[in-house]
Amino acid sequence: MSFGIRIGIFVIGVFLFLVILELVRRKKFREELSLIWLVIGIGLILSSFADRIIDPLALTLGINYPPALVFVLIFFMLVFAMLYFSIVISDLKSKNKELSQKMALLEYRVSSIAGEEESSTKD
Repeated sequence: MSFGIRIGIFVIGVFLFLVILELVRRKKFREELSLIWLVIGIGLILSSFADRIIDPLALTLGINYPPALVFVLIFFMLVFAMLYFSIVISDLKSKNKELSQKMALLEYRVSSIAGEEESSTKD
């Protein structure tokens, strides 16, 4: 990989990392979701030097084609990201159901109180 490409990937990784930190600082991005993006930013920064790490590691693991190791690692990262977001969605769905039930109970109470007031004013 040429030096210019390494610098470009490094700059993009640092830029992504700083953008995520700024979004968290401004409260426009939740902290728990930002962790995944910060890891991706760090991954981009480290990937600018990855061929010096991946090639010997792949050969040590018995993988003859080192980019295959990268694809396997990315695949597992995506699987874990999907699992994490599935958990978040499931939690939000449960909270949404609970809030809907509470809102329905409150609407019922308000309408019953309003009904009692109307009946008492008619008497």
